[in-house]
Amino acid sequence: MKKNVYMTGYLPLFSIILFSSGFAINLERLLIEKLTYFGVYQGMRELFADHVIHLSVGFCLFLLFFMGFAALKLVSDTLMHLSMFFFSKDTEGVLLRQGTSGGWFFFSGGMLAIVLNHSIIMMVIVFLASSFIYFFYWLLKVGSSFSTSGIMGMVFLHLFFWTGFGLLVVYTVLRLYNAFVVTIT
Repeated sequence: MKKNVYMTGYLPLFSIILFSSGFAINLERLLIEKLTYFGVYQGMRELFADHVIHLSVGFCLFLLFFMGFAALKLVSDTLMHLSMFFFSKDTEGVLLRQGTSGGWFFFSGGMLAIVLNHSIIMMVIVFLASSFIYFFYWLLKVGSSFSTSGIMGMVFLHLFFWTGFGLLVVYTVLRLYNAFVVTIT
């Protein structure tokens, strides 16, 4: 039986949908609790039915997470291509096709995130674990085509980029939070 190379092409989309759904379900529950605590939810119930409020909030959160994970996928693919350009001798794209079977790690992680949607910390851990497992699986799969310095360069490029990106996001969130707190007080 011939193996079709496009068989797993849907995995990134389904993985993004699963992770987005898990995070949206968790935050929708939290947001409804906060709206109830502040008394806003009761006013919303006068205008809309409960299920409409829940669906609207859930869908908006799903959309935000979907856009965020899709953007992360785009940045990740670009970084992967850039690191292949710098550190690989492959000019035909053969190595990129070899590593696509690792999408099952993200798909499995997305399924696990749906199951663990009661804990945001567990979902973040699952997402990070899926990312690390996929990256190291990909390195093992294509590592024989790299020199030692090429593998080290690729690992350090990804490490420095994602660390810098994460620190930039944390810094921006903290600055926005501080600005928000200052305007309230």
